[in-house]
Amino acid sequence: MGEEATKTIQTRLHVASGDRSWLHDACLAAREIFNQTIRLKQQGYTRTEIQNEVDRDDFLRNNKCAVVGKALQTWDSYQSLLDWWYEQDDSDGNKPTPPSTDKSGAYPLVMAHTEGYRLTVDDNTNRVQFRISPKPYKKVKGNLRGESDAMDELRDALTSNEVDVGQAELLYRDGVYYLHVTVTREFNIPEPDTSDTVVGVDINERNVALTALDRETMQTKGTLVLDYGRVKQERQRYHTITTRCQEHGKTSIHRQFGDREERFTEWVLHRLSRAVVKFAEQFSNPVIVFEDMSGIRNEMQYGSYKATWREIPTDTVDAYYNSRTCSCCGERGDRQGRRFRCTNDECDVAQDHADRNASVNIAWREKAKLGDTDTNYRTHKTQPQVRLVRLSGSGRVSRPSSSRFLAEQGVLAHG
Repeated sequence: MGEEATKTIQTRLHVASGDRSWLHDACLAAREIFNQTIRLKQQGYTRTEIQNEVDRDDFLRNNKCAVVGKALQTWDSYQSLLDWWYEQDDSDGNKPTPPSTDKSGAYPLVMAHTEGYRLTVDDNTNRVQFRISPKPYKKVKGNLRGESDAMDELRDALTSNEVDVGQAELLYRDGVYYLHVTVTREFNIPEPDTSDTVVGVDINERNVALTALDRETMQTKGTLVLDYGRVKQERQRYHTITTRCQEHGKTSIHRQFGDREERFTEWVLHRLSRAVVKFAEQFSNPVIVFEDMSGIRNEMQYGSYKATWREIPTDTVDAYYNSRTCSCCGERGDRQGRRFRCTNDECDVAQDHADRNASVNIAWREKAKLGDTDTNYRTHKTQPQVRLVRLSGSGRVSRPSSSRFLAEQGVLAHG
């Protein structure tokens, strides 16, 4: 039996009939339901009790259930991050904050296919038509637009018996309505033990290090480090700004930043997961191997479905001391900044990037897990020079307002 995977296809709405204000009103109602759901969850309400409390006449019940479900997923994600944070012996990051209950602006309207919304393919124009029910007995109709590859995938999903069209989210940003549609299909994923290439992936707060090793010879086929330290910088920036907003009573400015950090982080993680799969695809029969860790690293692997969609197997190995162990002799080494040096006089390995050293260890542990070797180590004393790629926001990703604007609003004032 195959393995199911779900992906999201992003499109824009071209409204042909119905009142656009109904869509906006529904997104505002979804925001209120989200806020209320989080508040009730904090008070100990069960899912059923929350469903009853947030019921309203101007909102479809199926859509309400979907929005509540999304809010509770957000809460569960926060709890997982909080549990991970408490487990850290020496956490250098800020304690995660609970989901905000004062979100402003529009919030995604979550809908089930054939209930809150319906998609069809017009045989004459080959366009994907939509019908959305933002309110009871109110319908908005039109067609979807998007990148050609995305629209082809969506048409195939709607006309295929092997692909299921699932929930969709209606989003409103800068005067434009978007529809993000999830599609699910089954894949025949090879077993990890059939792979020819082992791709070790080390994930931390600043970067993702990748090393591809030939499974038979363990020769290095490629290595890459994806730097996303910008996410941590932006989070720290947002934290400082929101703290000063609260100190100066600038609640309206504070609310402007609510969704921007989330969108920026989501954009970077999407790019990261896509880059990992692209890196692995260039090698023969790869298996992508992660550390078996909970908390934030699991959150960062949310894009693993991309590997499944490309029919690339994934696996996990033990995470103990991957970043502090020499990938050549197995002895503990010293990490100085981004460099790693082995303390074993007979080895004396120096790696140009400590996280790449960890990714090699992950690949070796996968080889041992697959039964190819009795040891977790013994790669080369020298590795190809690491290639560093930095991911940063594009013009389509919202960033915090400039320091000059904030200063003019009194947020950065002293005293």
